[in-house]
Amino acid sequence: MSVVTTADGHDHAPPAAEVGARRPRIVAFDLLRGFFLFVIITNHLHFEPNLVELVTGRGALPASAAEGFYLVSGIMVGYVHLPSAARDGLGLVWIRVWRRALLIYAAAVLLVLMRLVVLHLRGNPLSWDGVVDVLLLGGANGQPADFLALYAVAMLFAPFVIWAALHRLEWIAVLIAGVPWAVTQSVGGLAADDTMKLAWPLLFTIGIVFGCRWPEIIVAWRRRSAATRRAVEVGLIVILVVSVLGFEFVIFWNHHILVASADRLPGWFSEFLFGIERAFLEHWTWFEPWQAKATLAPGRLVIGAIWFAGLLFVARRWGPALDRALGGLFTTYGRHTLAGYVLHLVLIWCVYLPTVSMFVRDAANPVLNTLVVIATQVIMVAMVRAWVELRRAARSMLGRGRDERMRRHPLQVRRRSSESTMRNQR
Repeated sequence: MSVVTTADGHDHAPPAAEVGARRPRIVAFDLLRGFFLFVIITNHLHFEPNLVELVTGRGALPASAAEGFYLVSGIMVGYVHLPSAARDGLGLVWIRVWRRALLIYAAAVLLVLMRLVVLHLRGNPLSWDGVVDVLLLGGANGQPADFLALYAVAMLFAPFVIWAALHRLEWIAVLIAGVPWAVTQSVGGLAADDTMKLAWPLLFTIGIVFGCRWPEIIVAWRRRSAATRRAVEVGLIVILVVSVLGFEFVIFWNHHILVASADRLPGWFSEFLFGIERAFLEHWTWFEPWQAKATLAPGRLVIGAIWFAGLLFVARRWGPALDRALGGLFTTYGRHTLAGYVLHLVLIWCVYLPTVSMFVRDAANPVLNTLVVIATQVIMVAMVRAWVELRRAARSMLGRGRDERMRRHPLQVRRRSSESTMRNQR
């Protein structure tokens, strides 16, 4: 089934379409992936407090950009590869997905090794046992496995989910992924890394299923009346804004206000804020398990689903205009997420930690923190675009080299190309 994406990011799916038809890019998903990476980069800097946290939430909310990034990545896998499986066969899709999984695995391993080397240069010991643990997508020497490890593991399971979707058996894939998730809800004592590897594939599987069925979801959505669609859209956006700002206030902004200026506030207002702080600490003890991140607790799934839907409507309605105003920041990140993710950790660990991090954190100046966060985002966009241009130039050089070989030895090059094509078909 095909989807036509207009310039404003809205999706229009004709009711009669073929499963194997090529699907055009959906702008809203690029914008969402870019936004989530923007939030992740900001939160990983740990320059707190800063004004950008009004948008990012510091990763301390009952749902975070990590889940959103993971979910939309799953959606894109299903959206892109289901038509390919119907058109070219599942074998070719299996090769493509596992090749991507291998690349993500390599990035996950290298990022952890990079952290271990940086810490070793600063006096921390490094053992071969730790390296083996890293190769098995675990943590070592107090450093957790990288977030990409979850992505690599889930990608191994992705071809099966696509096969199930191809045969309208998605429920089997969701059920299989749901069993280890259910286990993590009742079995304690597991390390956070191991818990996430068991629980989070459910989220990725759900994303793949939604991606596979996205054109049908759009058709069903557009069958609703305009008034109903408008009410749902407005309601979800309002819930998103009010709840995010509310959680931010009770979780950390209220505390920052009390620490910075409690003695300068009127007595009644100061006591009011202290009351909010006490109530938050009291009720968080029972609410925290329901929004636990490692296990993807039920409360976190529900809140995350509501916020994701609200953000999707925001991306569809205002995302393209906002992205243009920011110089294409979200589309740059959204279309090159792996490069952006890897480069931001290289920047933080190899440049920021040895130089500016301690100075900025010790200053504890919200204005300075905000300026450094904004400057980092500008640097990151430039780095990602430079990487894209470098990769494009390398591919162009390889293409010219192949053309030169074709000119000199046309029969040999064509024979190799034919043999490669036959292997792919097999």
